[in-house]
Amino acid sequence: MRSLRSFLFTLGGLTFVAVAALFTASLGIAIAGAATVLLFGQWLSAALTSRAQPRPIYARTRQQEERRMRIWNDGKGTIIDM
Repeated sequence: MRSLRSFLFTLGGLTFVAVAALFTASLGIAIAGAATVLLFGQWLSAALTSRAQPRPIYARTRQQEERRMRIWNDGKGTIIDM
């Protein structure tokens, strides 16, 4: 009787450990799946947002392109305008 009881307790303990391991594994897979879906959504949102907004175009005049360095002396010191 003692060995039968010991066998049943051992079998119950092993069953509990197996169920706990299965639950933990399934929970880990569920969290990994949710993280994957959220990361994909973030990537997709960033990809669509960058296409929807045009890149800024900076206006330039000919005078800005041909701008030269100017140097003059105002009596207090030399001024260099770059």
